[in-house]
Amino acid sequence: MFNKLILLLLRLLYRLLRKKYRVTGNWVHSFYVNLLLKTTLGCSVKFLDSKYKVTDLDTWKRIIKSDSLNLTKKWHKEVFDCDDFAIVFKAHVSEFYELNSVGIAIGKVYDANTLKFIGYHAYNVIIVKDKDCVVYLFEPQTDGLTKADKRTKLGNWIYETEWVLI
Repeated sequence: MFNKLILLLLRLLYRLLRKKYRVTGNWVHSFYVNLLLKTTLGCSVKFLDSKYKVTDLDTWKRIIKSDSLNLTKKWHKEVFDCDDFAIVFKAHVSEFYELNSVGIAIGKVYDANTLKFIGYHAYNVIIVKDKDCVVYLFEPQTDGLTKADKRTKLGNWIYETEWVLI
């Protein structure tokens, strides 16, 4: 009986949160997203959906500010590392905000000062609605966000995206 009551309260809370966090946006076709990602990043792209709901940069900044993933979870080698941060951020955005325009990116990272190759890394790309759509790179471990390019400087690293799953 007690477990059923807790489950009912959790479902009610979940519904309230979804209503509170739902955002508006425009739908764009995967063909457009494909062209945008390949032109901006020069990477391979794999799609999970045929249309993507995009929203403006201010909304994305509010979403990132409200996200507590990097505050509540700590990096743990092989268990909860960069790929897990990227996957969970994408999932939370879909779950709470009903936006599917976050991709999981894999690429090379370099030290921004020495240009020395550090290794491969997972992070997110976000499709932002401006006049047209624009690609942003998001680092879910630090909440760093910047406009993306083939070689994108963010913090102390330079990111070079090789592929995106969106």
